[in-house]
Amino acid sequence: MRKSLCVLGAVAFLLGGCDDEETYVASWTEPAVAPRVAPGGTGKVSLPVLNTGTATWKIGEVTLVPRAQEGWSGRPLELLKNAKPGEEATFVGDLSAPGWPGLHVLGWTPEHKGKAFEGAFEAKVEVSCSDGVYCNGEERYAAGQCVPGRAPCDDGAECTADACDEEARTCQHTPTGACAVCMSTCNPDCTGKECGADGCGGQCGTCAAGQGCAQTLFQCRPETQPGTCRSPLPLLASGTPLLGDHSIEGNSSEGLHQVVPSCNRTSTAVETVYTFTITERTGMEARVSGYDTVLHLRKQRGEDGGADCLDNTPARTLGCSDDSSPPGDYGSRITVVLEPGTYYLIVDGFDSTQSGPFTLKVRFAAEGCVPKCDGVYCGGSDGCGGNCGVCSDGQACMKGRCLPSPCFPQCDGKVCGDDGCGGQCGFCPNDTLCVPSTGQCETFAACDNLRPACSPACGPSEFCGSDCTCHPVDQPLPDMIVDANRLKDEILFDTVFVTENSCARVEECVTGTGARRVLRFSVEAVNQGHATLTVPPPADRPDLFSFSPCHGHFHFSGFATYALLDMQGRTVLTGRKQAYCMEDTQRIVSGPDVPCSKEFNCDNQGIQRGWSDLYGNTLDCQWLDITDVAPGDYQLQVTLNPGRAFQEATLDNNTAAVPVTIPAP
Repeated sequence: MRKSLCVLGAVAFLLGGCDDEETYVASWTEPAVAPRVAPGGTGKVSLPVLNTGTATWKIGEVTLVPRAQEGWSGRPLELLKNAKPGEEATFVGDLSAPGWPGLHVLGWTPEHKGKAFEGAFEAKVEVSCSDGVYCNGEERYAAGQCVPGRAPCDDGAECTADACDEEARTCQHTPTGACAVCMSTCNPDCTGKECGADGCGGQCGTCAAGQGCAQTLFQCRPETQPGTCRSPLPLLASGTPLLGDHSIEGNSSEGLHQVVPSCNRTSTAVETVYTFTITERTGMEARVSGYDTVLHLRKQRGEDGGADCLDNTPARTLGCSDDSSPPGDYGSRITVVLEPGTYYLIVDGFDSTQSGPFTLKVRFAAEGCVPKCDGVYCGGSDGCGGNCGVCSDGQACMKGRCLPSPCFPQCDGKVCGDDGCGGQCGFCPNDTLCVPSTGQCETFAACDNLRPACSPACGPSEFCGSDCTCHPVDQPLPDMIVDANRLKDEILFDTVFVTENSCARVEECVTGTGARRVLRFSVEAVNQGHATLTVPPPADRPDLFSFSPCHGHFHFSGFATYALLDMQGRTVLTGRKQAYCMEDTQRIVSGPDVPCSKEFNCDNQGIQRGWSDLYGNTLDCQWLDITDVAPGDYQLQVTLNPGRAFQEATLDNNTAAVPVTIPAP
């Protein structure tokens, strides 16, 4: 029998019995949705494989042979029909699963007449009791059998009309009659208040025309009071040279809420407005700190500058920042090239609770040079003939940070963690982590969230959750979804300049330095479930968090993942696993059992039921680096809780994908 040379990829093999010039080569793309099999049951599995060789795959000759794996069994998957070169083949067959719910990784080897022609392809298979129907509730595996779960959209309130959208896998709750819009136990407080929040989701009054509400004072004030768009404060005193550094101390406590920053559309904070005029092209960097600030810049475009300042159309904003480093500690920074004209620099807040004394530092540079100090607080060069900052008395600049000088390490009783002087008190062995609250190394129980196991075993009416904790079958749980409309509507393209010190580089949000083209988008994570999403504090559970040196606080690790897909659902680009500071941004659900007021922030993380956490598209890393991606039509995909770190009412609605067209640079 003559032997032919069959080329597989870049490797050549001599195979007995292969047809002249015919090769068996396969290309594999994992299905976007994992096949599902009931625990201890048998289910149908269908896997697509692309024939990239030159031979036609024939029924009975080409199969996918399962890799041996404990608890699993099944015969080889058979071709549904013959597949010519370049065609996608479908292999089908039965698969028997173990009684172990979770996301399992299995392997299949392509074979031709019993001989493997590729290595094993791996695919995830979901072992779950769920029947795939959202509106009837998630079935659970309890006491060795599948049992019905809690209805997802029944909020338990008699005065709300509940609706379940099966296609979107979302819930709607509409208050009827005298139903309270938020927690009925809340008592509105409007004593001595002309306006502002009543503490229960309502307002205490409306100000007359020509007035605005000074929300922290609950008083109506003239809209022409100093520090407003109609009467802005001068950024610089008359006669002060523009170029150089300027530091302004301010206080927004008695300000009005009239404008909404484009990088935080939910903010209802009061603001302080400054104005300045330039006569030639100038670069600017502005930083503000003092509380959880938002900083934005608008330009006078017509005769009525006040109206331009009050125009909340996103396109009217030249720059907007909500959290930046420097200044860190929830401060904000914008950098921009300014053409001649009059501008309004607005010091705003993250939400209605954020106002008070602040420090605003502004640097103007000649010839449109924009200072570049991202991630650097002091020393170095800003690229415009200056440095990135000077430390105050009693401090010294070390590696771009201002630290006490002289600095005495504080390590008494600590074996690990920050020594307060830019160093460490020690490092923990590989199998332990440092607990910041104690400075001690501790071991934390490992949990395979994708294939969880509970010890001791769960009771007869309990199931083992993805957090390796036993939960009652009917327990109210959070349910996180992505607001697909906001994701679709708040997409924009931008270019960011990245250095080795930039936060975006340090936190691996870009794949290179220099000018990077990014696809920005907003993500609103909505808790539409029946319970608050809570996590232990990072000081006690460092294994669940990562510290962001750029933002100066802890983020919950792996809260979301971002990806760019082609129109066939294949992954083109994967962003890093995104860590979030989980907090209440706005209440988005109405009903008597929904909390009226914000509870969680970056220092006490969680998301209440009926509330959402919004990450705006101007934040660092709220993007995908598309510098090397070709123009065309794609899908932007966001998945919440991808590692299943916390148990939810269902995991089937955690992903949203919207179309996006990337234009030519």
